[in-house]
Amino acid sequence: TLKTGTRLYSGDRVVTADEQSLRMQFADKSELQVLPNSVVVLDKLSHHEHTGMVDTRIRLNSGSVNTRVEKLKPDSRYEIKTPAAVTAVRGTAYRLSSTSQISRTMVTEGNVGVAAGDTEKIVPDGYGIVAEKDKPLPEPVKLLPPPVLGENQSQDKTMLKIAWPKLEDAKYYRYQLASDENYNQLIVYRSTEDTIIEINDLKPGRYYLLIRGVDQYQLEGLDAVSVFEIQQAPAEKDNSWVVPLSVGVLILIL
Repeated sequence: TLKTGTRLYSGDRVVTADEQSLRMQFADKSELQVLPNSVVVLDKLSHHEHTGMVDTRIRLNSGSVNTRVEKLKPDSRYEIKTPAAVTAVRGTAYRLSSTSQISRTMVTEGNVGVAAGDTEKIVPDGYGIVAEKDKPLPEPVKLLPPPVLGENQSQDKTMLKIAWPKLEDAKYYRYQLASDENYNQLIVYRSTEDTIIEINDLKPGRYYLLIRGVDQYQLEGLDAVSVFEIQQAPAEKDNSWVVPLSVGVLILIL
C-alpha cells in the first residue's frame, strides 16, 4: 500500500484498483497521475543534479494515466511505452490509455511524438491518435470540445445533478469527481451514455467535477470542469409532543 511521501524507484510496479488513483512527482517536478484499474512499471528513473538532465522511462501495461511534463533540459528524456507505441515529450500535458493491443494518446498542451515501428507522428495540442500493435500509425484527429455544463439542478443541495447538451460525435462521456482541484482524491470515476448525472450521499464540502466526451475512436475529448458546494443536510424536525407529567394527568396507552 502506497502512502503520501512514499519513494518509488526504478523497477517498481504500481497497480490501482476500482476508483483508486495516485499522483507521482519526479525529480524535475514532472507529474504522472495513475488512474483506476491501471498497471504501471517504472523502467528507469535517473536525475543528474549537476546538469539537471533527467531520464524517465515508464511502461503502461494497461489502464490510463495523465501526465504533465516540465520543459526538459537538453539530452533529457521522458517517455511512456505501451504494448502498441511509445510516446515522447519535451514539456507538455497529455493523457494516455492502453490495452495489450491498442494505445490512445490525447494531447491537451504542447506536442507529443508517438512512435510505432519505424513511423513517428507528432500529435499537437487538442489532437489525439490511436496506435494499434503491428499496424501503421494513422493521422492524428481533433479531440471533441468540452461539454457545456449547467448548474446543480438538484433541489436537495446535498446531492449533485448536472446536465449538458449532447456533443456531436460523442458516443459516451467520462466523468470524475474529486475533493481537490488536482483530482488526487478521486471519489467517482465512471462513464455514461446519458447527458445527465446524479451523485448522491456526498458529505458537505467543495467538489470538483470533470466531464469529457468520448468519440468513435474512444479518444477522450477536452475537459469541462465545474466546482460545486455540497451543503449540510438540514436537521430533521422533531414533531413529537412533550407532555409534562403532573398531578392529575393521566397517560393512556391505547
